[in-house]
Amino acid sequence: MRSLLYAILLCLSIPAYAFEYLQPLPDTPIIPDSNPQTPQKIALGKQLFFDTRLSGDGSTSCNSCHNLAASADSEGITKAMKARGIKRDAPSLWNIGHMSTYYWEARSPSLEAQAKDHLLDPRIMNMSSESQLVQRLSAIPGYRAAFKAAFMDEKVSMQNISKAIAAFERTLNTPDSLFDQYIKGDKSKLSKAAKRGLSVFKNKGCLACHFGVNFAGPAPGPALKMGDGFYEMFPTYRGTYYEDKYRFVDDLGRYHVTLDEEHKVMWRVPSLRNIMDTAPYFHNGAVNDIYKAVKIMSKVQFNYDMSESEIKDVVEFLKTLTGKYPEITLPRLPEAAGVNVVN
Repeated sequence: MRSLLYAILLCLSIPAYAFEYLQPLPDTPIIPDSNPQTPQKIALGKQLFFDTRLSGDGSTSCNSCHNLAASADSEGITKAMKARGIKRDAPSLWNIGHMSTYYWEARSPSLEAQAKDHLLDPRIMNMSSESQLVQRLSAIPGYRAAFKAAFMDEKVSMQNISKAIAAFERTLNTPDSLFDQYIKGDKSKLSKAAKRGLSVFKNKGCLACHFGVNFAGPAPGPALKMGDGFYEMFPTYRGTYYEDKYRFVDDLGRYHVTLDEEHKVMWRVPSLRNIMDTAPYFHNGAVNDIYKAVKIMSKVQFNYDMSESEIKDVVEFLKTLTGKYPEITLPRLPEAAGVNVVN
């Protein structure tokens, strides 16, 4: 709980004018000084994101589990991941640059570190070593040229690979939702049902965790720096029917990273942006229906049984959090005849 309390105290210490619980999504996230955005770096990151040659056997790209051409997550992807031994649902990458830590248990402090970890994870991209990936991409003339353009030299390195992928991922923003337009002053953008849902969302306690620009707690900025986590216990009320049915505590969350007893069933608070497009829900992808997910949350987090009308109104509010997706066109990948991608 200490990490959560620390985050809350930080928020409370900020002058009122600097922090509001309900905030519109900025067009772009805060960009770290160590990895400034450039068109060349973003273009390279996009190529790498879609290239299966970044996986050990040449079968998997970042887009395989984070399909940018479809809904942010899908039941089929979750099943495929579980077949590889991954117990958790694939988080959405939309607006991912507005988070301060990565993975469900917040084990990664930056998008750059997360990209590197994915590439070397035997359950995901399964590269046997950094040198294996560097050698593979260095053998492709088109990538050597792209790295030279992006990083002012011809060096292909794991650091630059991670930086390029992170730069592209920071472009995956979905601003200008109906809620964003509402919070900026156009009160006609929320229906009566959505406004009732927002009131329920506030009054029943949902806003205690799901607030800020990404509805995931403080974004990187005055309250939290990159690598500082914002966590919450899930489930809070133990021993419910839902906990047993959906096996919510089979996975102890952040405890697996820290081995701190206080971190059992503690999780990084997930974003609610585009929630209507990101089923299945919860860390284990156990629920596919948004109405059921809202009902479960009210019980396991607040020990409160929402009425059917309250659930419907909350869902109407959640619908307003879907933003405008950028157009994602497939990049042309550099060719390399004779490059063996099989270990």
